[in-house]
Amino acid sequence: MTPADVMANVKAGERIEGKRLAGLDFRGLDLSGGLFAHTDFSDANFAGADLRGSLFEDCRLAQADFDGAQLGRCAFDRCDGSHVHMRGVFMDDIAFHECNLTGAVFDQAESTMSNFVACALDDASFQALRCDILVFAEGSLSRTDFSDCYLKYTTFYEADLRTARFGGCRFQQAVFVEANLTGQSFREQSFAHCQFIDAQMRDCDFERATLLACNFMGAMLEGARFNGAHAPNCVFLNAKMRGAQASDAFLMQGIWVDAQIDGVNFARSNLEQAVFHRARCSGADFRGARLVFADFAHADLRQADLREATLLRTQMHRALLDGARIGDRSGFLQPDPDVLAAEEFSARRSQRRRQERP
Repeated sequence: MTPADVMANVKAGERIEGKRLAGLDFRGLDLSGGLFAHTDFSDANFAGADLRGSLFEDCRLAQADFDGAQLGRCAFDRCDGSHVHMRGVFMDDIAFHECNLTGAVFDQAESTMSNFVACALDDASFQALRCDILVFAEGSLSRTDFSDCYLKYTTFYEADLRTARFGGCRFQQAVFVEANLTGQSFREQSFAHCQFIDAQMRDCDFERATLLACNFMGAMLEGARFNGAHAPNCVFLNAKMRGAQASDAFLMQGIWVDAQIDGVNFARSNLEQAVFHRARCSGADFRGARLVFADFAHADLRQADLREATLLRTQMHRALLDGARIGDRSGFLQPDPDVLAAEEFSARRSQRRRQERP
C-alpha cells in the first residue's frame, strides 16, 4: 500500500490490519480516525500528520517519526514504540497502554490528559514538556529524563524514580503516591501543593527548595536534607525522618503529628505555630529555632536541645522532657488544669471498661 492508499482507506472507515508499511512517508497527511492493528510502521514518517482519534493496536512503531503530529484522543495499545520520536506533539486525551517506549523522545511536547499505563519508558526523554494531567502508572521509568519540565497535575503511582532526571523541573499539584525517590536531588526546585504520600525518599535533597503546602504523610525521609528550604504549611504526619537535616529552614505552621524526627537538626529554623503532637523528637536539635506558638503536646523531647530557641506560648502539655537542654522555660504555656482533669478521667474510664470486659 502507498501512503495515499492508506489515507483513502482510513477516510473510507476501513481498518488497516496486518500490513507492512515500514519506512513509508505519511508527512502532513490526514489520517484522523484511523484504525491500525498488527501493522508494521517501523521507521515510518508521520511528521506533522493529523492522527486525531486514531487507534494503534499491537503495531510496530520503532523509530517512527511523529514530530509535530496532532495526536488528540489517540490510543496506543500494546505497541512497540521503542525510540519513537514525538517531539513537539500536542497530546490531548492520549493513552498508551502496555507499550514499549524505551528510548522514546517526547521533548517539547504539550500534554493535556495523557496516560502511560504499564509502559516501559526506560531512557525515554520528556525534556521541556508542558502538561496538564499526566499519569504514569505501573510502568518502568529508569533513567527517564524530565529535565526542565513543568509538571502540573502529574501523577506517579508506585513508580521507581530513583534514576529519573528532574533537573530544572517545576511541580504544581504533582502526586508521588508510594513512589520511590530514594537519593533524588531537588535542590532549589519549586513544588506547590504536591503529594508525597507513603513515598520512599531516603537521602533526598531539598536544600533551598520551595515547598508550598506539600504533603509528606507517611513518607520515609530518613537522611533527607531540607536545609534552607522555604516550606510553610507542609504536612509531615507520621513521616519517618530520623537523622534528617532541616536547619535554617522556613517551616512555619507545619504538621508533624506522630512523626519520627529523632535526631533531626532544626537549628535556627522557623517552626512558629508548628504542631508536634505525639512526635518522637528525642535528641532533636532546636537550637536557635523559632518555636512561638508551637505545640509539643505529648511529644517525646528527651535529650532534645532547645537552647537559645525562641519560646513564647509554646505548648509542652505532658511532653517528655527528661534530659532536654532548655535555657529559659518562661515561654512555656502552663498546663490547663481542666484538660489534665479531663485526660485523667478518660484514662480511668478506659481502664475501668477494660477491667469490666469478660
